[in-house]
Amino acid sequence: MTKKFTLFIVLLFCSVGFALAQEITITGQVKDQQGLPIPGVSVKVKGTQFGASTETNGTYKLKALPNAVLTFSFVGFKTIEENVNNRTTINTTLSEDNNQLNEVVVIGYGTTTKKDLTTSVVSVSAKDLENQPITNPLQAIQGRAAGVQVSSQSGKPGAGISISIRGNTSITASNSPLYVIDGVTSRDASFINANDIESMTILKDASAAAIYGSSGANGVVLITTKTGSAGKLQVAFNAFTGFSNFWQKQDVLNSDQYRALMTEMGYTSFGGNSNTDWQKETFGTGTQNQYQVSLSGGVKGGQYYFSSGYQQDKGVVSPAKLDRYTVNFNGSQNITSWLKLTGNAVLTSSNSIDVGDNSSVSRGGVILGALTTPPTIGIFEPNGQYTTIPNAGGWDNPLALAFGSDNRNRNFRFIGAFGAQVNFTKDLYFKSTISTNSNKNFYRYATDNFLTTYGRQERGVYRDNRTNENVWLNENILNYTKNFGKNLFTATGGYTLQSSDWKYNNNERTRFFDTSGNPIAPSVALTIPQRAQWSKQSYLARISYSYDNKYLFSSNFRADGSSRFAKENRFGYFPSVSAGWRISAEEFMKDSKTINDLKIRGSWGKVGNDEGIGDYAYMKLYGINAQGEYNLQNPANDALSWEKTTQTNIGLDLTMFNNRVTFTADAYLKKTNDLLINVQLPPSSGFGSQAYNVGSMENKGLEFVLSTKNFDREKFQWTTDLNFSINRNKVTDLGATTQSLNFASLYERDDAVRVVAGRPLGSFYGYVFTGVNPTNGAAQYADLNGNGVTGSADPDDRTFIGSAQPKFIYGITNNFTYGNWGLNVFFQGVQGNQLFNASRIDLEGMFDSKNQSAAVLDRWTTPGQITNIPKALRASSENSLTSSRFVENASYLRLKTATLSYSFGASALEKLKMSKVTLFATGYNLLTFTKYSGLDPEVNVNSANGPSMGVDYGTYPQSRSFLFGVNVGF
Repeated sequence: MTKKFTLFIVLLFCSVGFALAQEITITGQVKDQQGLPIPGVSVKVKGTQFGASTETNGTYKLKALPNAVLTFSFVGFKTIEENVNNRTTINTTLSEDNNQLNEVVVIGYGTTTKKDLTTSVVSVSAKDLENQPITNPLQAIQGRAAGVQVSSQSGKPGAGISISIRGNTSITASNSPLYVIDGVTSRDASFINANDIESMTILKDASAAAIYGSSGANGVVLITTKTGSAGKLQVAFNAFTGFSNFWQKQDVLNSDQYRALMTEMGYTSFGGNSNTDWQKETFGTGTQNQYQVSLSGGVKGGQYYFSSGYQQDKGVVSPAKLDRYTVNFNGSQNITSWLKLTGNAVLTSSNSIDVGDNSSVSRGGVILGALTTPPTIGIFEPNGQYTTIPNAGGWDNPLALAFGSDNRNRNFRFIGAFGAQVNFTKDLYFKSTISTNSNKNFYRYATDNFLTTYGRQERGVYRDNRTNENVWLNENILNYTKNFGKNLFTATGGYTLQSSDWKYNNNERTRFFDTSGNPIAPSVALTIPQRAQWSKQSYLARISYSYDNKYLFSSNFRADGSSRFAKENRFGYFPSVSAGWRISAEEFMKDSKTINDLKIRGSWGKVGNDEGIGDYAYMKLYGINAQGEYNLQNPANDALSWEKTTQTNIGLDLTMFNNRVTFTADAYLKKTNDLLINVQLPPSSGFGSQAYNVGSMENKGLEFVLSTKNFDREKFQWTTDLNFSINRNKVTDLGATTQSLNFASLYERDDAVRVVAGRPLGSFYGYVFTGVNPTNGAAQYADLNGNGVTGSADPDDRTFIGSAQPKFIYGITNNFTYGNWGLNVFFQGVQGNQLFNASRIDLEGMFDSKNQSAAVLDRWTTPGQITNIPKALRASSENSLTSSRFVENASYLRLKTATLSYSFGASALEKLKMSKVTLFATGYNLLTFTKYSGLDPEVNVNSANGPSMGVDYGTYPQSRSFLFGVNVGF
């Protein structure tokens, strides 16, 4: 066996040496139809991994066999092939290609062309990410990808976002997609610098995502970062600066109006004689600055890309701020004709200062505090302490909440991968990659014993926590591609191992001073370090086949083993199949002058989910109590298994009128069974909740994408892209023992959201508000059970009062080009959804001494008065129960971005000895059309893709930004 292997290696090296001995050096230049050189054109030796890219002057140089075929390709131009035929100089001209069907699309563990897709996939390019004041690149997907709903959690610098791909599939398990960044898997991609991204591809249907098995249960977002090209060193510099503010404020009571209300409620003191505009004091002007420089190029047999960037976002509400530094590297090197090494790394270091939002003023919400703090008080007391709300037991003003404590977060992220690819033949290669994803986070909170009420009560507070998570992944992929005649066959097989180690430590100290203000040894809270680990083992396979470019077929299979389940249920099996028929390639369509391409496709697939239940949910778990004793907290559940989602998709792709109109339509049905739900156990058991496989859910929808080239002249071009999506979500079963689940808790009120079978997630539940009793001014609620009792005295009168699920979402992009000028206008909208405006409970409740919205000027005050605002009712929540009164239409249409740019022409660039100079001005969130009365119809106090969606409770709104910047290249 050893001799045979040695002989194989000798023969392999001999064949490589023989091939190299026969190669010739080829040079040339690539130009466009106007005779101008085109830099960055990919020149490849067909059937191999070898090639080069043209330099700034359009020239290239490479080695190939005398009988080889060279392929010339560049985005926006038609790909052509040239037979070498022993030539050493090959010059060529590329013509513009308006057909997007030849665009290369990244799919799981490979690539394909758009025209050969049989699954539902959508891509967002680097152009969609340019010139935007976003700290999270995933914000650029919003409104640009059909079937993908993106919502901002908050407008704070560095705040997270929620992404739902074709609706929510789980209740308590994760609904977020998997991100694959240059082959490295991650549950987050917010730390990537948007300027480093070449494309983002979203795998929407189960057939496309099944190659990732359980990790792809909620869809997959493939992020490809920029790479270098062989040839001359290229340097790029991008920078912008700008400012931001809130696009609207809310009317609240002035000092006189506030005193009148307080007098009516029986208060005798009002805090002072000031007339402070707390929104003016709290809401300022934010600033954004971003700088990035990149170097790219290539050496013999290799390419590299390196970038470094800095971004600062100072929030509209001080002192909120994010400082982020990023470094990105991507490179590859051909060691021999059969061995290629690849490596990539992303490092991100960020520091942020937080201000509290997403809560009522009594619990520290700065946003709501700016609206409800009485105008009668100033910022500081004479002794230098922050003022407190009168008659409220020590609630501080919003500036105290913002500046009275030190609230910081430091984060370091690193993802990196190293791989080796062995080309056994031109058709067969093996690639092995090992990657790591490291996340280190440190949070610190501190307040003193003087400035704030809380600090004085606790005599100083200090808290911190550290989180360290490391995930490593080893992937081994074998790929075989064979073309014979009209047949194209591709087979992929692989084996992967993945493991995670998570650690958490926290500290808390209080009582730094005694009651006289003298320093003492602080009181240290008892905390226990936490640690959790999980691992996965997977097998994957894919077979793709096409005949005559007309009949397309693909099938995936993945087996995932997860440590989160007992041995008998550890493995889940996730198959998929898809097929397509290019009707336009048939003989009866060849003479069509209208249709350029017509394809129908269908797919079916199954994926799984093991997220959101903890890493040891199936095990018998014990906890330590304050006495040091071990108590059983989680009974064993060996039957716990995978949450499973199957999806069927039917699609149509159509291109017409000389590629000037492109239309895509998809219809899907997605069903999830064996939902992983934390079920409340009977009180008699002595336990709280535990994870079980209970119930099912369904999503079904339609998606449409239309792209048109409205004008295509020499000096003027106008294109339009429109996408429109409909999704209907419904919980179909919660099992025999669980009738309902409540979510979205409100301070001193009933939960706002209830999950039951037959209704969608995000269904609001409460009393039906029917108006104000003109006789006594009390809020009236519908007596749905007819027992003559209403309001909080009869909780059975509660019912479903609205839904956070939209009827449809859409996006419209128009691109105009006139000479060197460009204008991009992008609208994004959500229609038919509702928000539970819990902020209005504090703003219109009139139950304590907080300031109120100007809406309460119409409150009931005298018998016989007709109004929708109940009377003031001190120390009672009866007039402000969780009810339909606070459910609002949250539909909106937003001018998300408008960018005006000017790019210097070829003659000017030649004089400047530069390859690119573009000046731009961008407006972000410029206009918002909505009936919602709150500060922002998009934000959510809870995750927008979970069961608690659709509640606004003092949430930091998104800002309107104006930017000015430059992109240059050398």
